[in-house]
Amino acid sequence: MNNGLNIKGLCKQIKADKNCLIWSLKNGVHSISNRKWMIDFDSVPREVKLLLLSIFGDQPDEGTCLSTSAYNYEPLTNVAVRGVNELINDHIPAKYTKFLVDQESLGNLRIFKTDEYFVYIQEAYLQAVDKNIGFQNIGSVGVMAPLCFENINYIVLPVRVPKIEDLLTLKELTNE
Repeated sequence: MNNGLNIKGLCKQIKADKNCLIWSLKNGVHSISNRKWMIDFDSVPREVKLLLLSIFGDQPDEGTCLSTSAYNYEPLTNVAVRGVNELINDHIPAKYTKFLVDQESLGNLRIFKTDEYFVYIQEAYLQAVDKNIGFQNIGSVGVMAPLCFENINYIVLPVRVPKIEDLLTLKELTNE
């Protein structure tokens, strides 16, 4: 499926996180993750596959995963991880907003809104989402649960934000 995927952006994310990647193959589905975001593919796009092969030197066998670590030069092989579809069940709709919060240690956080709460996502982990059509069919199952982008089989973990001083202003600005 992966309609709305920005392949160049995904490759940037993979390069930035090459020392903490997981590439898994379970039931014919390839899952790629840095432990903060994950994407599933039935067939890995050529550019992404070439990049993964340059990092791992091989691809995982069915039922296994390869992982990299900053402390180990050789990729490790383990049991395959659960994919995006196994991690996300029912969710409520979330909306992309034009609002960013600057967190010193994390950079810019994009704010997504549900009817009940706001979800804060590191802007750097949204490079895989096409700016034109990727921000459709977004869902959330809780404030600290992964935000899912159904069209591209992509999930990303939110950031816990301890205190937002302008929460009332944000609520007013995002009301429709």
